[in-house]
Amino acid sequence: MLGMGVVFATAAAVVLVALVGPTRAQRTPTISYITQEQIKDIGGTVELECAVLYATEYSVHWVKTSNDRSDVVFLSTGSSLVLKDSRFSLRYDLSSTTYTLQIKDIQETDAGIYQCQVVLSVTNKITAEVPLNVRRPPIISDNSTQSLVVSEGQPAQMECYASGYPVPQITWRRENNAILPTGLQRKSNLHPPVSKFRLIPLDLTIESTSETQFQNTAGGFHCLPFVLRSAK
Repeated sequence: MLGMGVVFATAAAVVLVALVGPTRAQRTPTISYITQEQIKDIGGTVELECAVLYATEYSVHWVKTSNDRSDVVFLSTGSSLVLKDSRFSLRYDLSSTTYTLQIKDIQETDAGIYQCQVVLSVTNKITAEVPLNVRRPPIISDNSTQSLVVSEGQPAQMECYASGYPVPQITWRRENNAILPTGLQRKSNLHPPVSKFRLIPLDLTIESTSETQFQNTAGGFHCLPFVLRSAK
């Protein structure tokens, strides 16, 4: 009877180890690497990498969202591309468990936030993001001041709105490179890019007509958006 007791005790110990062992070995999935922010030209190519660990039993997705998070597009699930666009491709490297999303012939509409997701449950997921910015030349918006007529002695304000990436700066130049008048206030904002050019009447020479388009101070004032090419 003593011998049987020893056998039973040994069997129980083996079963206990078999149950506890896998539980201790189980690890939470994690994203170990994600590509940093990308700035690309129209027509270029970009590769976005997402390396995951301990995620063999979980779904991994690439998702694109707009900068304001108002629009979401699923691009891939696992090693399969969902989006039907020949410019997009997906590679999966088994040795490094890395999902690489490639975009060729980049368009302005490709700009946004690219998110790598590991789905743990219906209400829980692990995410990492890559912002993709697409360079766009500065463009003056139609709502900028086109022409302006003011009464004598009144201030005049011209506004210039510009868009592009990187965010353009705005400067003003007078027609024929004439000197900008004194009594000038300039105010600029970056979001959105806008420059307000305000002429203060006390410091201006305005002809004595009741209405004028900046005679002496009048003439053409040019809004010039420009970009400092510092973004790589």
